Amino acid sequence: MLAIKNLFKDMKNQSINGLDICVEKGSSLSIECSNEIGKLIFELILGKELPTRGEILIEGIPPQKFMKEKNGSIGVILKEDPLYENMSIEGYLRFFHELFSKGVDYKATMLKFGLLDIGNTKIHKLNYSEKRRVSLAREMLKKPTLLLLQEPILNMDRGGAKLVMEGIQELSNGGTALLITSVYLKDAILVGDKAYRLDEDGCREIDNKEEKAKEEKSLTVDNKSTYTLEKISAKIEDKILLFDPKEIDYIESEEGSSYLFIRGERFPCNLSLTELEERLVCFGFFRSHRSYLVNLQRVREVVTWTRNSYSLNLEDKVKSSIPLSKGRLEELKTILKL
Repeated sequence: MLAIKNLFKDMKNQSINGLDICVEKGSSLSIECSNEIGKLIFELILGKELPTRGEILIEGIPPQKFMKEKNGSIGVILKEDPLYENMSIEGYLRFFHELFSKGVDYKATMLKFGLLDIGNTKIHKLNYSEKRRVSLAREMLKKPTLLLLQEPILNMDRGGAKLVMEGIQELSNGGTALLITSVYLKDAILVGDKAYRLDEDGCREIDNKEEKAKEEKSLTVDNKSTYTLEKISAKIEDKILLFDPKEIDYIESEEGSSYLFIRGERFPCNLSLTELEERLVCFGFFRSHRSYLVNLQRVREVVTWTRNSYSLNLEDKVKSSIPLSKGRLEELKTILKL
């Protein structure tokens, strides 16, 4: 559906270096990048900007030609998505229902997004989470073949985020190709079938596949039971800090580096995530995702967003939410005796 090949773009202080992705119909792909880069990618796809080099094809057609021939088949939701603020929710969605004429029941769509009971409310009176749901409801009425979506769940309340993720899944199941951008790795992992990181060094896929247990855990059960580690080190400038495992909320791996999260602060650690797992498993830490190691004593709630998307809500200072891979769910249930 959407193919971006070896794309480079230099514009003011923003640079895209070697973006190479393919989004098929009925699939979602997310990119962790800055909001400015995310918006620039969308402008390139919509033909509003030309690449420095590389190629973009939508159904095998260059963007400018595609937009002339099939403009209505692409949906766009930006982080700050413009809405008709003086219209009611129902009036706004009814307007687009009549405009698109796609045979979608707009009231049923309102119900899916928790908007039917507040349908008479003016849009300017809605909070951020409600406005995001209105935007996605509008695009669902449109039934686009390609949807460009920026920050779908950033700063959303839990209920709103769940509705949005269910909407993304429904669009994908219906054949829509979705390209999603987010500034946060955790959000990118949660909302996309595949996740990529794009920065000044280029574009890299975040490997969400589960490693085999033998590859992940080099210590035997007996070894774990006799391990006596008491401190984990982190380095800040010229200082070496030593943390008790009980202090650590979770650990994140980013571009091969590990970071300890403690009371809302982030500390770099020179050990790999697998090494940390080996040392901390006997202290109740669990590999919830290839990129995350979590202190199970901090887990307050296991959240099911969709049938393929899960997360762990923590009882830490900042109420963190950590991705949980589908393949790890059963192991976690066994550990927690659920």
